Amino acid sequence: MEDDAEVIPPVEGLLSQKLNRRDTMKENVMALPKEARNLLAGGLAGMVAKSIVAPLDRIKIMYQVTSAHFRLRNVPGVASRIVKEEGFSALWKGNSATMIRVFPYSGIQFMVFHKCKTHYLNKHDRDQRIHGISPLESLMAGSFAGVVSVICTYPLDLTRAQLAVLKKKKSGGIGGQHPFVYVLTSNYKNGGVKGLFRGIFPTLLGILPYSGIAFTINEQGKRKIQNVFDRDPTNIEKIQCGALSGLFAQTLTYPLEVTRRRMQTIGLVPTCGGDAAVNALGILKTTNPDAVNHVPQNSLERKRHTPTMGLTMRRLYAEQGIRGFFKGVTMNWMKGPVAFSISFTVFDIIQDLMETDVEKSLRHR
Repeated sequence: MEDDAEVIPPVEGLLSQKLNRRDTMKENVMALPKEARNLLAGGLAGMVAKSIVAPLDRIKIMYQVTSAHFRLRNVPGVASRIVKEEGFSALWKGNSATMIRVFPYSGIQFMVFHKCKTHYLNKHDRDQRIHGISPLESLMAGSFAGVVSVICTYPLDLTRAQLAVLKKKKSGGIGGQHPFVYVLTSNYKNGGVKGLFRGIFPTLLGILPYSGIAFTINEQGKRKIQNVFDRDPTNIEKIQCGALSGLFAQTLTYPLEVTRRRMQTIGLVPTCGGDAAVNALGILKTTNPDAVNHVPQNSLERKRHTPTMGLTMRRLYAEQGIRGFFKGVTMNWMKGPVAFSISFTVFDIIQDLMETDVEKSLRHR
């Protein structure tokens, strides 16, 4: 007589094994220190956000480093020309460098902010903890988190900006090397450690208010919703808080972003003329034909003299006036809120998934 024991169908058995592996993986992740989980959540959130807005980011950088007049209606045409001349994947040119940079950058930023947030909350008494950290504490924590993340990942940001303005080769590499490796090593060979950090001063000046304002508006907005409605914000409300924080933070610090992009790419492409990044797309017009002489025309293989932040800003003003410092800001009004809302919301979702029951109970006290 055959054994009547129930046999689990193969499909159900495989599904059960996958579920068990998923549960085991989740337990292993939840066993990590909170800082490591915040690093992971922040890194993944940043990668998702940056990948979605990468095409807009590349076009914006191309405008920032040239004297071409920016018009929002020209953006679809620019994207179309990039696809036609370099291929569809060229819209994400430099995005591999962005991913290499953004995971540690975003991860460190979120990790440091929440470490500072925990530090401030531990200094409060129990009644004060209900209201969370103050706007000033949010500003200080966000600014410090931004500075730490920039210093740790700046050479990668420099490489990514330079890749964004260089035209994509059909063969893919440069001198037998991956473009990212080639540009990064060239920066070091031409300028040593200092060459890896060219343009960092305006970046640090910009990140202090940029990161501080973004984290403050997002943190205080979500806290206000919790206090008024006595519940956690919904994902839609988190998206709105993130979008608002991105809009204000990026607009207020935009002139410093343009300045740092100029400093990062000087010597790679002229600001105008036949070899300018945007002129290669057939739309460059300038009223100052001598502007191209304002920057050196050397290639990556030659040493470049990097002007100071003040000199870069004076040249930009002489070339384009005050409007030059806000070129592409309207594109940022689309890109910034989208990127910030996705980043903050995805971080909160991943963080909630990795929180332990004890951490959840402490957070809702």
